[in-house]
Amino acid sequence: MARNFKKIAALLLALITVVGSMASCAGGDQGGTAADTGSDVTTAVTEAVTEKEAYKAAIPEGTNYEGYEFKLHVFPEPGADPTWYDADFSATEETGETLNDAAFIRMRNVNEMLNIKIVPLNAKSDGSELQKAVQSNSDTYDAGFVDTFGCASISQSGYLMNLHDVPTLDLSQPWWDQHAVEDLPIAGKLYMVTGDIGTMYKKSIGVILFNKQLAANDMTMPNPYELVANKQWTIDAFIEMSKKVSEDINGDGKYNKDDKYGLLYYCDMIALGLLGAGVEYTAKDSEGLPTIIFYSDKTVKVFEKYTELLFDKTLSFSWSASGLKNDDVIAMFQDNRGLFNFNEFHAIENMRQMDTDFGILPMPLYDENQEDYRHSVNPHVAAMAVVPKSNLDMERIGYVLDALGAESKNILTPAYYETYLKGKGARDDESEASLDIIFSTLRYDIGYLYNFGNLGQFTLDMVNTYKGDIASRYTKLEPSIMKALQKAIDNYMKE
Repeated sequence: MARNFKKIAALLLALITVVGSMASCAGGDQGGTAADTGSDVTTAVTEAVTEKEAYKAAIPEGTNYEGYEFKLHVFPEPGADPTWYDADFSATEETGETLNDAAFIRMRNVNEMLNIKIVPLNAKSDGSELQKAVQSNSDTYDAGFVDTFGCASISQSGYLMNLHDVPTLDLSQPWWDQHAVEDLPIAGKLYMVTGDIGTMYKKSIGVILFNKQLAANDMTMPNPYELVANKQWTIDAFIEMSKKVSEDINGDGKYNKDDKYGLLYYCDMIALGLLGAGVEYTAKDSEGLPTIIFYSDKTVKVFEKYTELLFDKTLSFSWSASGLKNDDVIAMFQDNRGLFNFNEFHAIENMRQMDTDFGILPMPLYDENQEDYRHSVNPHVAAMAVVPKSNLDMERIGYVLDALGAESKNILTPAYYETYLKGKGARDDESEASLDIIFSTLRYDIGYLYNFGNLGQFTLDMVNTYKGDIASRYTKLEPSIMKALQKAIDNYMKE
């Protein structure tokens, strides 16, 4: 996926590095600001995207919206949450920071292309304020981003536009994630989508980080990168490696946050592990309606394999069950007290000061016969692009979103993927290969993302409380799952 961006990304990094060095060398009387210097240099970034390489939206020549303020519903402003602030549209100037500048340039290019002014409006991520705007028939927002659970909720109440009904929005283009376009429709209606237009959903993808020093200390430990490349990175291989490093460091006979473990994790690892092993929560029938297929012999086997590790408190440490914070577990990982750390991509930002090298791995396969790796976003926080029903100018909506998507694929994605993650996060070429695998194998299982009757979350509750009888727990939940699914189907069929 990202290999096509390497040339652009390398130039982007080099030019923004020049911006930073020129800005830092400028004295008080030298004239010019960092933003001024960056303006000239970073403009060259977009010019460097050649005719052959550039992605372009199919917008009629001469399209001009005469300075229209295109209002975007976005996540809370920087400072509201240190992790889930809007990083895609809230940049107000060039600062020399790669992702900020790429987001700013992308937005500026679209403003100039269509003669609009993109205006980010910070709002609650659940879409409740967008819902109120539609209820009052207000054009407060032209489009926006809402977390996945929020989309699942407000789309059932008729507040979101079926994106297939936006006439100028071309969802077949490569800047829209085609797995999202394929997986997320219900009865052929698509209310949310992801793609190059944003980076917020990528930050929520669950992955495995590993401590390269701890792995190298044991000569019997296989090279996890070789396992990944050979499709031998399975649950069994992962568990066997996790059993090799645990240690009661202080010798008090108790395992707690001061000791060393094979795995540091959060309870949602079980859901991501099930999905990664090819367990499906739902399938689509001939009419495109979801049906529940979650419970099976394979589901039980995967659950039991994982909980063999997750429930052994001498081998693994759960920060959710212990009441700690993710930062506490990141500190343990940085202190070489965890071979593996299940986390999300945003955690990599906090590990740049880690002395020991670490690597990035995809979620394990069920076995070597599994066709491919699979990954998922976190529905609590993953940002989905949406269009509110109260907006009447759908032609303009489609052109602006496609223009943003194309320019993002030219500029924002290379900056995030090649530079932000690979340049500052991953520390080896093998991790780069893992990133390619992870981003190209995102799938969007409606049963997990919509959480019908707690279908998507009940295994998290079980792991957090060390309960292992998945058969009886699912049986108790099944009536409420089916009821919630049917209610959702009924709601969508009204549209």
